[in-house]
Amino acid sequence: MPWHHHDVRMLSTRELADAMGVSESSLKRWVDAGRIVAARTEGGHRRIALADAVRFIRTTRAPVVRPELLGMPEVNGPAADPGDDSFERWLTDGDPRLVRGWLLARYLAGASIAELCDGPVRSAMHSIGERWRHQADGIFIEHRATDACVQAIAALRAMAAPPAVAPIALGATPENDPYILPSFMAATVVESVGMRAINLGPDTPVSAMEQAYDANRPTLVWISASAVVSPGRAKAIGGWLAGLPAATVAVVGGRNHAPLTGYARSVDTMVELEAVATAIVRGTS
Repeated sequence: MPWHHHDVRMLSTRELADAMGVSESSLKRWVDAGRIVAARTEGGHRRIALADAVRFIRTTRAPVVRPELLGMPEVNGPAADPGDDSFERWLTDGDPRLVRGWLLARYLAGASIAELCDGPVRSAMHSIGERWRHQADGIFIEHRATDACVQAIAALRAMAAPPAVAPIALGATPENDPYILPSFMAATVVESVGMRAINLGPDTPVSAMEQAYDANRPTLVWISASAVVSPGRAKAIGGWLAGLPAATVAVVGGRNHAPLTGYARSVDTMVELEAVATAIVRGTS
């Protein structure tokens, strides 16, 4: 069984070597050369955090022949189908295991979380979201697909593992906006580059945003507006954003964020949000 330390999943060199289909001696050499970050047990054995193992696999584009050893058995089988149409099919069927496997496989192969969100996730969910116009069960299918997608992105978020001491990002979706996925994706993206995200989620009043800000003092604030923002609500959110300290970077995004653009930096994609968060982590924002 993998060794755990402070709830972080740790792998032995044998487990990671077997997962990658390489010799354990080769893997130990990579660890000793500093190519893979590892800790030592009291007995001197090398142990590798899952996030560090995944980082090495992604950076080197190493194949994973036994993903079950990394706790990702769903990466094999039907989920290995590379086509975007298969991803939409798994979402339509509401199969969280295959959706998760498809996204994890692309992530292990080197795609960033932001790229996955902007590409296959956005495309498939938009297509599924249009079904209500001509299918009686379209709303049910969209809600089921959203749940499967959230579960899959949660698995990607678990891969991010930001450091315990990291700049904080705070995000929310405005009141009367029921969409779960966009702000959850934003939280996952900022964590993937080393921030610690607090996502207040859908239907969040401005008062709750203010309270969360005062409690956490984030360096980055994002607002994800998918539903139409009324002029009064835009003014209330904008007034709060405008009053934030200069040291806080505020961004607005989502398909209906236009009424908020005068109050904060506008981002149209998750890749743009990723760039803002990366600059903060590097101290260059």
